[in-house]
Amino acid sequence: MMTVARRNRSRVLGGLAVLVLLLSGCPARPSRVAPQPPPTNALLPAEADARAEVVRRDPAAYLHRVAFICQSLDQYTLLFTRTERRGFFQQLYGPEHIRCWFRRRPFSVRMQFLDAGSRYTASAYAEGQAENKVRFVTRRWMIGLLPPPQVNHVDLLAPVTWGESKRPLTEFGLERLVQRSLEFFHAAGGDALLTYEGVLHLPETGPLVHHLRQQYPAGRYRVPIQELYIDVATDWPVGTVFKLASGQIDASYFYTEIDTQVRLTDDDFLLDAERGATQPTSRPAAATKPR
Repeated sequence: MMTVARRNRSRVLGGLAVLVLLLSGCPARPSRVAPQPPPTNALLPAEADARAEVVRRDPAAYLHRVAFICQSLDQYTLLFTRTERRGFFQQLYGPEHIRCWFRRRPFSVRMQFLDAGSRYTASAYAEGQAENKVRFVTRRWMIGLLPPPQVNHVDLLAPVTWGESKRPLTEFGLERLVQRSLEFFHAAGGDALLTYEGVLHLPETGPLVHHLRQQYPAGRYRVPIQELYIDVATDWPVGTVFKLASGQIDASYFYTEIDTQVRLTDDDFLLDAERGATQPTSRPAAATKPR
């Protein structure tokens, strides 16, 4: 008899292969699924089945457990892959590849933008520092901003207003991802449907994950579907995809190379231009969208 993990994997793996093509910007076309890399959190089939049954019985309780576990993640580094539909014309941007440093208290985030086509090289935010402004450096000069390597300072919501990000930096992190999902789920009340879709290997990263889906009435919710992927071995969220009623992607966030053994200091949340005894002069950037 097929195990729970094998049955669910065969049912959803094809869909995940198409999802990866969409996230990478390639057109989806019929093809054989490429061999997957070995999972980084290999479990015995019986153990995977047992964990799957626990989640299947009460997926909402499991999500609350994941949120509780994420509260213990005080600091970590990871590779963040972001795709977002944003801006006045709701254009789909991405996938963007971003190296991230995170600290829970005081809340601090630094991002290094790895793609050569990105407008920015890095950004940072540290609660209680720099008047609680976001600091960032552009990859090249843009109207209204200081040229690199000088540091610009803007309000937290400025990147959202400009259409450079869907959410402010204070919404970043594994903990906030799960909290936000639960908040939306509970706020929707009877409109919300949370289902467990099974266990599978994420093609992009290889880990064995629980696949959960939140659904809302399409007539009342602009983004009625959220797919959530939780690492079976660690119970950490490693990815999520938000979908429009048409099935198109509104946003997706994937987290790989998560390292919780790091010991981060204030220095880790400085931009390169801010390090050393001599720092470039910086001033608040104009409150206009960069071009």
